[in-house]
Amino acid sequence: MADTVTAPVGAVLLDIQGTLLGGDGTPIAGAAEAVRRLKELGIKVRFVTNIDSVTVATIVARLRDAGILAEDAEIFSPISAAKRFLARQEHARCHLLLPPSIEPEFVEFRANGNGVDWVVVGDCHEGFTYERLNAAFRIVKNGAEILALQKGRWFVSPSGPSLDTGASVAALEYGANRQAHVVGKPSTELIRAALQDVGGDPFEAVMVGDDICSDVPSAHSAGTRSVLVRTGKFSLSTLERSEIKPDLLLDSVADLPAALAELVAVG
Repeated sequence: MADTVTAPVGAVLLDIQGTLLGGDGTPIAGAAEAVRRLKELGIKVRFVTNIDSVTVATIVARLRDAGILAEDAEIFSPISAAKRFLARQEHARCHLLLPPSIEPEFVEFRANGNGVDWVVVGDCHEGFTYERLNAAFRIVKNGAEILALQKGRWFVSPSGPSLDTGASVAALEYGANRQAHVVGKPSTELIRAALQDVGGDPFEAVMVGDDICSDVPSAHSAGTRSVLVRTGKFSLSTLERSEIKPDLLLDSVADLPAALAELVAVG
């Protein structure tokens, strides 16, 4: 783990939950000012998030409510990634294991009694039951593939640590003995899409997040440097036990502009 990022930075990919916003949606101290300053420095900013319970428009609204300026085109979420993935498939008839509020996003792919190619699994704490999980399992057992919006293990909710989508995905994988295709972190798909959007060499970008188990490995797999912040899910004991190490460790995203200010890529 380095004390500094030692090459110019032209783009910053920012995690949201735990990095910019707390579990209750309130901004991390200094987050809005940090994003503003990064843009003033000429650094391209994209928001790469595993939030799979709300639409991109809602994510933008939450950021703006927290004083963080963001546009729809700057958000890279599992929902938009899954829709792009399904649009590329020859057969994309889907069964949805999603919260009801998200299901309309996938209406064009929903199976209508003619067989199922994919079971789409996202944040299903809203309306989740054993019966829904078991119905999805039976469809996978019958030949459908699993499309996971993300595979996070847990997240910080207003009431405390809570199981994330990865727990439901793991249950289906284990029961059906089949691996899911994952579009969110720790897969590199979201990060690669954001990198393609900003252009340039992946090594000129950094991924900033609070999760040593998803943000950092997905960054390194995509050829991008990583910054881990001591907010949100950060755990010193987990970091010390992990074989994966970030390129830079900061107290919070508020410290990021100062850390990068002298390393901004020219042009």
